[in-house]
Amino acid sequence: MASANGSMHITRWGTSGPRVVMVHGGAQGSAAAGERNFAAQQPLADRFQLIVPDRPGHGRSPDPGRPDDAEADGAWVAELLEDGAHLVGHSFGGAVALSAAARRPQAVRSLTLIEPAMHKLADGDPRVRRFGLGMMTAMLFSLSAASRAKKVMEHLGIPAEIRAAAGPQELERLGKSLGRLRPPSKPVLARQLATIKQADVALLVVSGGWSDAFEATCDVVAATGGGQHIVVKCPHHFPQWMGSDFNALLTEFIGRS
Repeated sequence: MASANGSMHITRWGTSGPRVVMVHGGAQGSAAAGERNFAAQQPLADRFQLIVPDRPGHGRSPDPGRPDDAEADGAWVAELLEDGAHLVGHSFGGAVALSAAARRPQAVRSLTLIEPAMHKLADGDPRVRRFGLGMMTAMLFSLSAASRAKKVMEHLGIPAEIRAAAGPQELERLGKSLGRLRPPSKPVLARQLATIKQADVALLVVSGGWSDAFEATCDVVAATGGGQHIVVKCPHHFPQWMGSDFNALLTEFIGRS
């Protein structure tokens, strides 16, 4: 079922059980938003109420007239928590989910971060520095916005299915959005993780094992937030697409929380 929250497009799966808000990643202009990114979690609707929004400027939600901003998006995700919900965030959506959790930790039943875009926390690790250099090269040495989008998606391990589905116009929009992206700073991330740790929010950090840089980052995120880091073997940046393996882990974690 799809609905609107003001101008936001929200897909809802399931009508009973604990509420789970799932926040996708990506850059504005992408057609692959919440429903596509979390399609493999739809079978969980038999035990949970899944709330899957399209972030502003993504999928079927309108352009907000501003760049992707984890703090701005975190404000409306915090409202989706209502009187309490489990929270899941993937990639840049992980930074959005953390921002929301830090705003209202008392409303977060658990927090799951899937390969979150938080490499700044581990920038002292040589594996992360090499990853950052590759990202900088892709951003700065591209002949067009579309070329930038292609290089960045490949560097980030975006699944081939999503890369192949992006047409020229979408790639152009993505490339321009990537140049304006506003990732949170290292002090902000550290402060937000400290907030959820102090509030005793159960934290799970999931990676796919395909990238040394993401493994190092997830180790630091879990340690800083007082959580655990678990690998769900995956050949790309979307461990949640591992269906039953990821879903079993998430179900067990939510049950414990």
